[in-house]
Amino acid sequence: MPQTPAPAWLDLGGGSHVLPSTADRALVNIGLVIGTGRALLVDSGTGPRHAAEILAAVRTLTPLPLTVVNTHAHWDHFFGNAFFAAEGAKPAGTDAKHDGGTQFWAHAAAVRGMWVAGESQRAAVAGPEPEMAAGTGPCTELVLPTHLVREEPVRLDLGGVVVELFSMGRGHTDGDLMVGAPGVLFAGDVLEEGAPPQFEDAFPAEWAAVLMQLGRMGRQYPVMVPGHGRPVDAAFAARLARVVEARA
Repeated sequence: MPQTPAPAWLDLGGGSHVLPSTADRALVNIGLVIGTGRALLVDSGTGPRHAAEILAAVRTLTPLPLTVVNTHAHWDHFFGNAFFAAEGAKPAGTDAKHDGGTQFWAHAAAVRGMWVAGESQRAAVAGPEPEMAAGTGPCTELVLPTHLVREEPVRLDLGGVVVELFSMGRGHTDGDLMVGAPGVLFAGDVLEEGAPPQFEDAFPAEWAAVLMQLGRMGRQYPVMVPGHGRPVDAAFAARLARVVEARA
């Protein structure tokens, strides 16, 4: 039986890329912003198996050290942290092609959510990540970010490319974090294309308000990357606001 080809990076311009995932990886989008000194990874995947695939894909584009950002506290966006932390902790020169994450960022509320509910989410990865589901084996611990975003945005200079980490308030969760790069916004699951929005931890009225704001940000961010599905634009965010508002 022929193998399904691995997904390829989509170049979004300005140093930003997105790696669409396969169905067995929950269709989560992985973002990458490349500067001259560092690269920033947006979300780390579903566990160590997925994270290893992501890192191998990253190394086809850049050998730079990585900063990792988790957009929120759901398993498909942060369960790969331990793998990247282990790779980042290797002594310099051990394997230059496998330098993982040395900084992990998230919204403070997302980190609280990871702490409270992370263990209870393990069952969700029983199929693709049995070790992560069982909590046994290398890189299956939950690694929580230690660099926190609160009310004020945080600007990170990657070398020639500046990204901004910021919150627009509660929406899909109480700890949604946006990653703004030149011309591109990585929105996590605040935006979702190709499937209905998920409301389990959501605040629908506030979420709709956030989406309406995104609908007015098209000039700054012509490309918006959802947590799942194809890249969209501000008009899509405005339409999704009406869908979410109907649940408020």
